[in-house]
Amino acid sequence: MARVLPIFSIFLLYCALATCQDSRDKLEGVDVEEVCADRPADEYFRLDTDGDCREVYRCTKSGLKEIQCPSGLAFDILKQTCDWKAKVTNCDEKEKPRKVKPILKTDEPICPEGKLSCGDGECLDKELFCNGKPDCKDESDENACSVDDDPNRAPECDPTQCALPDCFCSADGTRIPGAIEPTQVPQMITITFNGAVNVDNIDLYEDIFNGQRQNPNGCSIKGTFFVSHKYTNYSAVQDLHRRGHEISVFSLTHKDDPNYWSSGS
Repeated sequence: MARVLPIFSIFLLYCALATCQDSRDKLEGVDVEEVCADRPADEYFRLDTDGDCREVYRCTKSGLKEIQCPSGLAFDILKQTCDWKAKVTNCDEKEKPRKVKPILKTDEPICPEGKLSCGDGECLDKELFCNGKPDCKDESDENACSVDDDPNRAPECDPTQCALPDCFCSADGTRIPGAIEPTQVPQMITITFNGAVNVDNIDLYEDIFNGQRQNPNGCSIKGTFFVSHKYTNYSAVQDLHRRGHEISVFSLTHKDDPNYWSSGS
């Protein structure tokens, strides 16, 4: 047994070294600057379509970072996540289709004042960009709508014009109004639950809200329950409400795909 363990350890080390070497071989000769040019930092892509569809890469400041799905899964390049291999149908694709971007920054104006250029050069009113509805023929007017890119975004906050108590500027979103120290700021923790309330979970809620846990002001902690109708014991819900918990209605469809709600009527 004593000899088996060292041999097994050597075998594992050999496998690890072989895997690292294989990864280095794949990256050899890859022009990182070319591969990562104009590519979002959070996008995963393949360098080739060989293998078992598990390996993808992402651009980082230190170069390409390899990500590998667990055994039995494959990487869905369109959904940008690992999924069961039988469900992934794009193993032959190296990257997500690139969306056409509008032409917003040029040395010389290419559209009349008050208009912006679509990706194909068509000029449309500035107000039509990033309004949630494609207006360009190539739909590029809805493809550059981040906080930094949206042409109709609010102007940068001017601290000389924006002052408390009516207005406050926070350059990075972390500054506290009035320059108060973090230790002096009350902290709020929101406890929420969703789904049915019944015998399967009521004991857990009893343990959490047992009356022993209190806020700094001495009041007992409360929760918000987003309740679904199916399988719910309404007597238990009434008791939670009686004890001061907030009761809300949960989704009836359980569909969390934003595209479903964007096109729903």
